Amino acid sequence: MLSISLGPFVIAISQLIILLGLGVFWLLTYLQTRKQPQQKAILDTVFKAFVVGFIVARLMFVLIMWDAYQENWWQLINISDGGFMPSYGWVAGALVLALYARGKKAVLKTYFIAAIVALFTIMVPTFAASIYKAGVELPQSAVYNLRGKEVDLQSFKGKPVVINFWASWCPPCRKEMPVLQAAQKNNPNIAFVFVNQGEDLFTVQKFINAEQLDLRNVFFDQNSNVSRESGAAGLPTTLFYSSDGKLVTSHMGELSHASLRYYMQAINQQSAQ
Repeated sequence: MLSISLGPFVIAISQLIILLGLGVFWLLTYLQTRKQPQQKAILDTVFKAFVVGFIVARLMFVLIMWDAYQENWWQLINISDGGFMPSYGWVAGALVLALYARGKKAVLKTYFIAAIVALFTIMVPTFAASIYKAGVELPQSAVYNLRGKEVDLQSFKGKPVVINFWASWCPPCRKEMPVLQAAQKNNPNIAFVFVNQGEDLFTVQKFINAEQLDLRNVFFDQNSNVSRESGAAGLPTTLFYSSDGKLVTSHMGELSHASLRYYMQAINQQSAQ
């Protein structure tokens, strides 16, 4: 499972694990300091560490993918594209806490205990998610092309594959289509596959014509068998496979030029190994 539904909301498992870790850290800090007069200052510092970590994680991604932002400057603030480098964020947040706790052994002990418990809390789901991802391959459920002919997605093995689950009623799906179209045109070494969810030929063709899209490999998954097999619970979801058909990474939500390029680099590197 790559994402889960929480009522009307859908969240990626990777994002949920991060939120779990932050939540456990804050809760344990709160519980350890609930009888201390300086609790507000300690919790305020935790909040500042979260904010700094968030900003640094975004800035590092922007710096690494700087070239991709040159033609779309407004995308710098489009955090919905999921462009973050979490490891840098964790380090930055830890530095904020360490600076505040200088010379305050009790505060340092509080943060240390909270950090250790939070770390072990996220290790189990992180390990489970990595085991799950390692076993995910190109879907075996059948899809159908615009002529109604059955297509086996396993046939795309041999080159990196990007599978995008979408629907014309989904605003983020519509917004990212030009990004995916450009990537398909400029990266012939990668197979881009567009798997529509639950719509008919007339609706899809009308959308493609209205948006003047030139897409190859547009397929139908009317019963959402492929998306369920892949563990994708929300739209849009994009899966990135290496040339041997193994899942490398996934993204839920709108893709920007930068985030898509980042993921493509990952599957190209994995395929080259």
